[in-house]
Amino acid sequence: MKHLRYLYIALLLGLTPVAGAGEEPEYVLFVGNSFTYYNNGLHSHYRNLLHAAHTDGEAPGNRRLLTISGGTLPEHSSGLQQMLAGQAWDVVVLQGYSRGPISPQMAEPFRSAARQYAKAIRENGAEPVFFMTWAYADKPEMIEQLDDAYTAIGAELGAQVVPVGRAFGRATKARSDLHLIVADLKHPTLAGTYLAACTFYAALHGRSPEGLAYTAGLNEDDATFLQRVAWQTWQEYDTS
Repeated sequence: MKHLRYLYIALLLGLTPVAGAGEEPEYVLFVGNSFTYYNNGLHSHYRNLLHAAHTDGEAPGNRRLLTISGGTLPEHSSGLQQMLAGQAWDVVVLQGYSRGPISPQMAEPFRSAARQYAKAIRENGAEPVFFMTWAYADKPEMIEQLDDAYTAIGAELGAQVVPVGRAFGRATKARSDLHLIVADLKHPTLAGTYLAACTFYAALHGRSPEGLAYTAGLNEDDATFLQRVAWQTWQEYDTS
């Protein structure tokens, strides 16, 4: 019921979540670091899912990255300002440093940047969306902390949160043989990036990626499993 509690706080503040608020986003900017740009970029897999969902194989709009290797959210101030000035966006996805929202030294700078960016994004006609990242492979306890931190800032700002970290946890519990994180214990495998893309598809478009032909080169069984996990995770998060 944690998500419901934060949603109640948002409603008291007069804030409206993105989900279900209007037309589907076509112009999406992903702001983050290597968690976002690994495996040829999260945006490219998300885009390919959109193409697969259209009967003519072409989804309108544009999806781009603004990333800094090892970057924290506050480091994107100048770049984000430039990207907002250069093009109209429907959604701007904000991904912080993996421990940024939960580190005693980085949590307040993360929240401060999130507030500043959400205001600037809305002033430019777009909506902020937060990318809940995953726990390190050797630190599974991180996911509860990340879940709390991202859900809280999303509720405070009336912004949608995409629960990728939760999806990683669900998939790993069900299929420990399907590795979502590479040997460094932090960065995503191709399967991990594909799961993240499927979760974004589910959250931003309100429908299941199950049955979409794009598999990112994964075998059909694995891709189908990850599509299902993404949808189940979003449904659970959206109603919990």
